Amino acid sequence: MWRNRDHNLWWSGAAVSALGTSVSRLAFPLLMLVATGSAAAAGVVGTCGSAALAAGLLPAGVAADRWSRRALLTGASLTQLATTGTVCWAVAAGRPWLSLVAALALVQGLASAVFAGAAAPLVRRIVPRAQLKSAFARAGVRDHGAELAGAPLGGTLFALARWAPFLADALSYAAVAVACLLIRTPLGPDPAERAARRPPLGRDLGAGLAFVRGVPFLRYTLVWSALTNLLFTGLAFMFVVALRHHGASSAQIGSAEGIATACGLGGALACGWVVRRVGGRRLVLLVSWMLVFGVAGLAPLAAWPWAAGLCLGASIVFVAPLNAVFGAAMVAVVPDAMAARVLTSVNMAVQSCGWLAPVLCGALADAFGPGVPLITITAGLALLATANHLTPAAGRLDGTDATESGTAEPHADPDKHVTR
Repeated sequence: MWRNRDHNLWWSGAAVSALGTSVSRLAFPLLMLVATGSAAAAGVVGTCGSAALAAGLLPAGVAADRWSRRALLTGASLTQLATTGTVCWAVAAGRPWLSLVAALALVQGLASAVFAGAAAPLVRRIVPRAQLKSAFARAGVRDHGAELAGAPLGGTLFALARWAPFLADALSYAAVAVACLLIRTPLGPDPAERAARRPPLGRDLGAGLAFVRGVPFLRYTLVWSALTNLLFTGLAFMFVVALRHHGASSAQIGSAEGIATACGLGGALACGWVVRRVGGRRLVLLVSWMLVFGVAGLAPLAAWPWAAGLCLGASIVFVAPLNAVFGAAMVAVVPDAMAARVLTSVNMAVQSCGWLAPVLCGALADAFGPGVPLITITAGLALLATANHLTPAAGRLDGTDATESGTAEPHADPDKHVTR
C-alpha cells in the first residue's frame, strides 16, 4: 500500500488535517472557559459545531453523489481554513466573543459535513479491495497518532499564545486541500453517473436512510453508534472540564489527553492482531464494558491528570479494532452508486444526538459540579453494554458474508468497497 501514490497523498493530507483538528479541539473549550468562566458557554460552541455537522450531512451525501467530489473536498477545506483563520484573528485581537465564535463554529460544522460527504466513497476508489482492512487499520493509526500529538501540542500552544492552536489548524486545512487536488484517480461521480437522470432532490435526500431501514445490521449500527457518540461527545467535553475544575493547566490537560490517545494508538497498531483473534460480537461486548468501568473511574481521578488520562486510555484501547470491524461489515451492504448517501445518512444519524452533549453536560457541570455528568455518562454506557447482550444483530459482526445482514436483494459492484 505504501507504493500507492494516491493513497499516500490522501493519508498524508488527512493526517495533517487530523493533527490540526486535534489541536483546536482542545483549544476551543479552553478558550471559552478562560474567556467566559462558564462551562455552559463552552458547551454552546461545541453544540453549534456538532449541530451544523449533523444537519449538513444528509444534503452533503446527495451532493457528493451528484457533483464533483474533488471540488467539494477542496472547497470545504478552504472554507474551514477561512473560518479557523478568523477565530485565530479574533483571539489575537482580544475579541473572542461567544456569538462570533459560535457563528464560526456553525460554518465550520457545515463545511465539515460537506467534506465528510465527499470523502466517504474516496478510499474505495484509490485502494484495491484486498487492501481494504489494511486501509482501515492505517486510518486508525493515523487518527490516533494525530490525536496523540495534537492534544499535548494544543495545550502547549494555547499556553504560549491563545491564538496559536487555531493558526495551526487553519494551516492544516490548506495541506489537505492540496492533497485532494494532487490525487490522480478520478474521485467521482463518473460521467455516466452525472449524466444519468436523477430522482427529485427530496427523494434523493431520503434514499440513504431508506436503504439503512431495510438492513437490520445497519439499523443496529446506526442506533448503537448514535447513542455511543452522544455519550462519547459528552465524555470528551467533560474530560477537559473536570480536569480544569480541579486546577489542571492547559498543558497538563493536553498531556492527559495524550496519555489516553497513546493507549488508543496502541490498540490501532494491534488492530490486525485483535480482529483476527477476537470475534466481532465479543469485541463489542468487551469494549462496551471497558468503557463503563473506565468512565466510572474518571470522577475520583480528575484531580490527577495523568491518572485520569491513563484510566480513559485503558477504556478506549480497543476502540480502533472495533471501528475496523464495523467498517468491514458495512462494506458489502452498500452499493457503489449510493455510497455517499448511505454513509452520510448513517453518519448524520450518529451525529444527530451528539450536538446535545456539550451544552447538556456544561449546564449539569455548572449546576452540580463535573461529577454528576460523568456519572450520567457512565450510567448510559452501562445501559448500552447491557443492551448489546440482548441484540441479535451484534452477532452479524462475527460473519464474513455481508449478505447475512438482511438485505432483500444483491447489490451491484461487488468488487468495490467503502470507507467510513
